[in-house]
Amino acid sequence: MIEDFYFSKKQFISGLMLPKNISGLSMKRGDVSFAKIDGMWKKYTESVPRGRKPLSKNDDIVLIGSGKDIEIKREELSQEQIENLIIG
Repeated sequence: MIEDFYFSKKQFISGLMLPKNISGLSMKRGDVSFAKIDGMWKKYTESVPRGRKPLSKNDDIVLIGSGKDIEIKREELSQEQIENLIIG
């Protein structure tokens, strides 16, 4: 299945403030999701099947790329990094 990957800074920052559960996958506060698209790791906040609209209604959401069998990884930010992103 081909998926579209989106990023919203507003969604990203709000996600840092609260723990979240996405499709049964528990993510800790400060988890950042990356997808390897066209050979580059890109931060994303939402992925949907190709052609579907993102669920997020944020006005700053942008399509960062699409692909099939994309590599995905998650990294955890430190408390200091989280605070800097939320405050800054």
